[in-house]
Amino acid sequence: MLGFSALETGLAFLGPTLAITAGNFLSEKLVHRFGNRASLTGGTLLNAAGAALLARGFRADGSFLTVLAGIVVVGLGMGVTYECMWIAAGTGEAEEEQGLASGVASTALQIGTATGIAVLVAVANRGVDGRAGQALREATAAGMRDATFVLAVALLPAVLAALALPRGKARLVAAGAPESREQSEEEAARGAGQVS
Repeated sequence: MLGFSALETGLAFLGPTLAITAGNFLSEKLVHRFGNRASLTGGTLLNAAGAALLARGFRADGSFLTVLAGIVVVGLGMGVTYECMWIAAGTGEAEEEQGLASGVASTALQIGTATGIAVLVAVANRGVDGRAGQALREATAAGMRDATFVLAVALLPAVLAALALPRGKARLVAAGAPESREQSEEEAARGAGQVS
């Protein structure tokens, strides 16, 4: 659609890989400093901002650098959000319930991904039937832009969900000893780092 060279296409795929990896490393530091609630909220907002930036690059005469910048920002947000999601799923759960919590989170992730992709592909492909040449390029770019803006807006309710997470509350561990929410998040962060 954008007429990228093989090198530009390869860099576009390298960009999110490096950005997600950087986001994973960054998330651990963010969780320890600001807590999981704030880190998950920030990561989700970063995803939404990156999607909006990425959408701006989807034009028939689009800019490689604008697309790559959006991909990198989304990648950073994904790296932070993914790590924090697993921490949120396991925080506050008894040791014997960690597998169940992880399984529920993983199932929700798979269902959400499949549903989201189906919706975004439907949005992206509307208006391309019967077009060819430059008209098809313009319709495809417009569809991709619309789908990516839909993604940016769809991420905003996730911010509300992240803000609904408790912060700083004490909980009882399985052995019956009180433990702070921050300690629980640190343990979950260590576990999530081993999972990812």
